[in-house]
Amino acid sequence: MIRSQLDSRFPVLLLCASLALLAESMAFAQDDKVEGEAQAEVTKDGWTVHFTYWEGQDEEDTPIVVLLHGRNENRLVWSARQTAQVLVHERYAVIAVDLRKHGETKAPEGARAADKSSKVSKFDYEKMVAFDLEAVKRFIYEQHQAKKLNMRKMAIVGSDMSTVLALNYAALDWGKKPYDDAPTLATRTPRGQDIQAMVLLSPMDSVSGLSALNPIRMLRRTGMAALIMYGAGSSTKRTAGKIYTQLGGDNQDDENQRLYQQAFDIKLQGTGLLGQGIGTEKLLAGFLKLHLKDKEIPWKDRKSRLAR
Repeated sequence: MIRSQLDSRFPVLLLCASLALLAESMAFAQDDKVEGEAQAEVTKDGWTVHFTYWEGQDEEDTPIVVLLHGRNENRLVWSARQTAQVLVHERYAVIAVDLRKHGETKAPEGARAADKSSKVSKFDYEKMVAFDLEAVKRFIYEQHQAKKLNMRKMAIVGSDMSTVLALNYAALDWGKKPYDDAPTLATRTPRGQDIQAMVLLSPMDSVSGLSALNPIRMLRRTGMAALIMYGAGSSTKRTAGKIYTQLGGDNQDDENQRLYQQAFDIKLQGTGLLGQGIGTEKLLAGFLKLHLKDKEIPWKDRKSRLAR
């Protein structure tokens, strides 16, 4: 059984869709795998962040989804769970990231012993936000400027420990001041404010040295949409409910609802919720369609007028 707190519009969007069409999407992902392209960007502190990029199909109208793995995982989990392929089939551009000390993202030559250690420290978590995700955003900006996607329609999907990183990065991005290239704030070229939606799988409220509390307080004022999914029998149930409330989920009106939480009668957590045939992919796709893909946010040049 699935216990839903989604509003009337959201279940209609999901439940009126044909189960045959959903099955067709999943069959596509399994039988006609779309191979992404391996990419890498160098961070400001000298690490090379590796990620897989699936290019979108609608050029400057293409929304972009960033997938962040959970603890002790890497970017391959999103292909193994078919999530990346389903999103690509639904015409999103997709990026699956190896955060530092995970997958192929290793310490550079000459790095300190602490950086070469497999142990993830509080400094590593902070740098995942400040450097790793900023490097990924730089790649997204380049694709945006080439009119291969619309960075103004961006979503992040995080799992367990990376939900804290996603919330912190979204707050960082929303807090960026625009370029001082026009007389009024409204007409200046923005540097951020691009993350319109977020999906949190079995969310955590902190990792070593990094809390989600202040980012949540900031993000509730932005209008960003969020979907929280978790196993009702898992240890993340209480935290998921707390984050939903802190984001403002209990104080929404029916016309402007943008925050949802979904509990599944299962003990699995994080990316373990995917690929189980319990409807998580369907919820994710419906949520992203409503709060990302279908939003009227036209492509705009994001290069500062001072540099054009």
